[in-house]
Amino acid sequence: MDILWIALAVIMFALAIIGVVYPIIPSAPAYILSLIFLALYTGFDTFNTFYWVAQGILIVFMFVIDFLTSYFGVTKIGGSKAAVWGSMIGLIVGPFIIPLPLFNLLIGAFVGAVLGELIAGGSSLKKLSKVGLGSLLGFIAGVLGKFVLIFIGVALVAVGWIW
Repeated sequence: MDILWIALAVIMFALAIIGVVYPIIPSAPAYILSLIFLALYTGFDTFNTFYWVAQGILIVFMFVIDFLTSYFGVTKIGGSKAAVWGSMIGLIVGPFIIPLPLFNLLIGAFVGAVLGELIAGGSSLKKLSKVGLGSLLGFIAGVLGKFVLIFIGVALVAVGWIW
């Protein structure tokens, strides 16, 4: 049974890392499951209260970071809420309709933000380009932020296991 828990923890952790880049795979729930499977292997009492609270805070940040980085990436450049929603929809739809791995996310976010801004009444090519660029920067910031959070989470696992 121990091998099963470790295997499931590793699989869920790998999915969490993949989900950082591909928003179709929910990274935070996969990360939560990896922690649960690890705790089933080691015993929940292996990790103290500080560990679980810190992991909980990291998980909340993982859920929030995508929205915040998209929101600030688009709105700081002058984009509308429709552009923010377009960017998020483009991130999800892009991989299904654009056959270029990794680029499909960037193109999807850009095109989604531009279309959202067009729907909101944006007309100048310069503004549309800036909104699309803001969407890309927001996506990249979100990916980097979630990688940092997962790295901190792994460090907490290592410290919690040793401590």
